[in-house]
Amino acid sequence: MELAYKHNWPETRERMMAYWAGEIIDRPCIAVTAPGKPARPLAPPPNDEVKWADPEYVAQSYDIGHEATYFGGEAIPGTSLMVGYCFGYGAPLHYMEQTVWQDPIIDDWATRPSLDLDEDMAQWRLVQAVVRRCSELAAGRWMVGYPNIHQPNDHLPLLRGTQRYLVDLIEHPGEIKRAQRKLLDNLVVIYERLADMHPQQEGSSGWLGIWCPGRRSLTMQSDVSCMLSPAMFEEFIAPELEELSAWLDGSTYHLDGPGALQHLDRLLALKRLHAIQWTPGTGTPGGLYWLDLFKRIQAGGKGVIIILPYEEVETAVRELKPEGLFILTGAPSVDAAEALLERAVEITKGK
Repeated sequence: MELAYKHNWPETRERMMAYWAGEIIDRPCIAVTAPGKPARPLAPPPNDEVKWADPEYVAQSYDIGHEATYFGGEAIPGTSLMVGYCFGYGAPLHYMEQTVWQDPIIDDWATRPSLDLDEDMAQWRLVQAVVRRCSELAAGRWMVGYPNIHQPNDHLPLLRGTQRYLVDLIEHPGEIKRAQRKLLDNLVVIYERLADMHPQQEGSSGWLGIWCPGRRSLTMQSDVSCMLSPAMFEEFIAPELEELSAWLDGSTYHLDGPGALQHLDRLLALKRLHAIQWTPGTGTPGGLYWLDLFKRIQAGGKGVIIILPYEEVETAVRELKPEGLFILTGAPSVDAAEALLERAVEITKGK
């Protein structure tokens, strides 16, 4: 596979193969981006719907952005396709500057929509159209990642409404489990359909931009888990994570916010989970403030994925085990990016 916007793809591929095997070459994986050459002009989108869901605009914006970015270390030119949030089983959509939101469509379990995967559904055709155009334009240049399609345990609260979903966990647990079962079956089909759309591409990636040599990789999550007890998590969320991680070639988990930390031990017990990515949430400190948490994750046998400011990367390399460590950061220049990678090698050798 060739990637015109990735100068060191063969080296990156080798390092990532070691990463997924729990090994290192001479340093932990570090994805560091920096400004590259000036970007080609692109007119701003006339509205947020075009920004997220117009196939040509989405593909061109990624192409221009990737061409103008230096992808150092294990950073890859890839996509995080917000159009995945448009897949809502016919739910009314609201396009916003930062996201796409869905209105609830399950008013009563007795008359709920079928939640079948209708191949002719307009929203499903839209997702495919964006992925298809990105795949055409990306060939030989950059990678097309899996779109941001909601995982069942987070999608159902949107389709039902979060408050009613939480009440249903007690009053209608059977309906919740049947609906999540349907959504998970659909997700498997959806993933395979989309993966088939770029056969020229080796491996897979998602919104974190971490390349996996296998066809199926995903960053799992459960935002609703912040509102669930450990017992509720075990009954309604853990089975989905167990099944999905066993199906995937590479699985990571997006742990979002202090309210979700109550479930960390259960996540560490997932046999097929490779790594955990921590997001501290709004209003809480970031970066290496959570160093003890990162060490706890590593002690639990999982890799740790950290988004850090440039100035904190060297400390993380010193303090954490290199195996399974993946750091995402940005540098002010290409020279600064390469200097950071060289220092990471020296620090790792010194340890």
